Amino acid sequence: MLLSTCIVVSIVCWAITSLLLAAMLGAMFSPDKEKITSRIIISSLLLVPSLVIVPLSFAAFIILCIMSFIILISIFGIRTAIELVRDGVPEMDEDGNIVESNTKIKPTAPWV
Repeated sequence: MLLSTCIVVSIVCWAITSLLLAAMLGAMFSPDKEKITSRIIISSLLLVPSLVIVPLSFAAFIILCIMSFIILISIFGIRTAIELVRDGVPEMDEDGNIVESNTKIKPTAPWV
């Protein structure tokens, strides 16, 4: 049930995004309000290419995120990334020095 709902929602989002992209491009190529029939024709002609462009842009975004993650890991290293995840981003003062607090307060659960 959840999978079919996700599929339906993704198809609806894909169709709406494609329709809005085609309408935007049609309005760009025919900006005058008097040319409403040419705007409708251009928008309907651009609907098919925008149906193809929208999923490709999602795939390109995912590939770009993966590539940036790989580049960042290769620049900073896996050890630095693990330390940042484990310890958090350190606090720095105005001069760029890392501020280390002497009191380490560990959060506790309220039922402990």
